[in-house]
Amino acid sequence: MKKKNTGASFWKDESGDVSIKGIAITVAILVIVGLALVFVKDKLDIWLELIWNKFMTMIDGMIT
Repeated sequence: MKKKNTGASFWKDESGDVSIKGIAITVAILVIVGLALVFVKDKLDIWLELIWNKFMTMIDGMIT
């Protein structure tokens, strides 16, 4: 008996969300998250300094 080639039927029967549109949406989300992380990383030092100074001003106001 000759074995049947089932390679084509394997891909035909595959029912997942692996499409060009799905891949494009995933890549777009990763790019947006990456850009957000870069933005936050650059601004984090400034934000922490502003918050620290605000707390120190509030504490100085309580003491005096």
